[in-house]
Amino acid sequence: MEEKRLNKDIELTDIPDGDNKDIYVNLKEKLESVEHFPGVYNFKFIITGGLDKIQDLRAILPNDEFTEQASKTGKYVSITVKKQVQNADEVIAVYKQAGNIKGIMML
Repeated sequence: MEEKRLNKDIELTDIPDGDNKDIYVNLKEKLESVEHFPGVYNFKFIITGGLDKIQDLRAILPNDEFTEQASKTGKYVSITVKKQVQNADEVIAVYKQAGNIKGIMML
């Protein structure tokens, strides 16, 4: 089966909450307007504060493809995770779970 990849043009910082909506409501609207589901979504994270945070992220996404890249100083690790998703709600569920990990930035 051919793998269908979704665009990765959305960053959480791009999602305005000007009318005080939940950021995830805005994210869902943005995802549904620019992505095509189902497909492979590339989650991007930056982790600070130790490798245990990577294990926490792997617990959320246990069967998905991880690519890790340490910064030159070793203070940060950027992680890309490729995950097959069916809809925007699945993307948001991952971001909500990852948001509970202290020291993680979601892009």
